[in-house]
Amino acid sequence: MFAMFFGLNEACKKNIVMIANQLYSSRGNLLIECSDNKGKFSSNLLSFDANPFIISFSDYRWPKETRWDCTISHGENNKFYYDLQVYHANYQRCGQLRSWIAKDDGIWFTESYEDPAGFVLPWKTRA
Repeated sequence: MFAMFFGLNEACKKNIVMIANQLYSSRGNLLIECSDNKGKFSSNLLSFDANPFIISFSDYRWPKETRWDCTISHGENNKFYYDLQVYHANYQRCGQLRSWIAKDDGIWFTESYEDPAGFVLPWKTRA
C-alpha cells in the first residue's frame, strides 16, 4: 500500500526584532523609537538589563516590502545614538530574528538564537 500526504503550510511564525540594553558603565536608560514602512510606531524607554524590547510582526505580502527602522539613544540628552534599519524583507519570511544589543562600545547584532552577537556599529555623537 502506498500513501501520500499533502498539507497546507501551517501559519507563518511571527518575525521578531529584539533590542536589549547592556550599557554597563552608565547603567542608564536606552530610548528606542521604531516605525515600519506602513506607519506603525512603537517606542520604549528600556532600563539597564531589563527584559529586551520586542517587536513581533508578520511581513507584508509581496510585492510590498517590510521594513522596520529604529533610533536608539542613551546618555545625557541622548547624546549617543544610531539610526538603524533593524529589519528588511522584499518577500514574506517566517520566524526571522533580528537581535540588537546596545553596549558601551556600540551596537552588537545577531540573527541567531544560538550564536552570540558580534560588534557591528560604534555610537554616533550628537553635537
